[in-house]
Amino acid sequence: MSVAGLNKSRLNLSKSGKKGGRNKAKKRKNPSQPTGGIFTALLRKIFISGACLLVLAILGIGCLAGYRWVTQLPYFALQDIKVSGNHRLSYGEILNIADVNLNKNSLAVNISEVENRLSDNLWIESAAVRRQLPAKMQIHVREKKPRFMVRHNDALYYCDSNGELIAPVAPGKFSSLPFLNIESDAMDKAAILPEFMSMLSRRELPFDPGQIAWIDIKGGNRMEIFMDRLGLTVLLGLDNWQEQLSHLNAVWNDLKNRGEFRDVAVISTGKNRVWVEKRSSGK
Repeated sequence: MSVAGLNKSRLNLSKSGKKGGRNKAKKRKNPSQPTGGIFTALLRKIFISGACLLVLAILGIGCLAGYRWVTQLPYFALQDIKVSGNHRLSYGEILNIADVNLNKNSLAVNISEVENRLSDNLWIESAAVRRQLPAKMQIHVREKKPRFMVRHNDALYYCDSNGELIAPVAPGKFSSLPFLNIESDAMDKAAILPEFMSMLSRRELPFDPGQIAWIDIKGGNRMEIFMDRLGLTVLLGLDNWQEQLSHLNAVWNDLKNRGEFRDVAVISTGKNRVWVEKRSSGK
């Protein structure tokens, strides 16, 4: 081995030894954190958290006290409560259901609870309540519209145009409405009722709802309508029933124009034809 090679290897050895020595020195300069510092930091966090909780508690108590004070001020006592949309239920009944009255503090009224109480009533479909500070409130209700009376569990009920029950018939607020009966094998035909009643309301038929005594939807795609004051029965075929009604209108008007309507007892429609049955003598 040459002298130059020995010197070079010695230089490398010396460099590697110095590098290891520096690493050891660096490790000695990073002593572990003392336990006292960790304990102090933990106490500081606990103190800050406790102070925040105390401040929040004071603010909460202050807000509660302020709310109680405001809800007792005469300045916010209700002096005007307006009710709209009610037809069957009276003004007093609406306020009683809503549990709202004059001189009650407006801010003490929970609007959501009032709307829920009103909507839970059998006759109310939906309700909207608006507060007008300092002393006014508006209540708007949308009542359910009874179209028929039906028998359910041996009792009479009001129901809407879809046949959905509303409330039992009460003697205090009796409404004279057509009696509805749907045979068990014709329940699917009840779907025509909303459109049929809508046509009656739009005066598209020669008779109106007030003339109808009862409606009976029968099996075999037939609907029987009896008008008590006219003493007239209409038998309507439910296949293309809207087209059958147009034929009924034409025949009805023709009978009136010829002065023969008083002698008619039954008008039947079906298969694009109309049959007229006159009263027998003595009836």
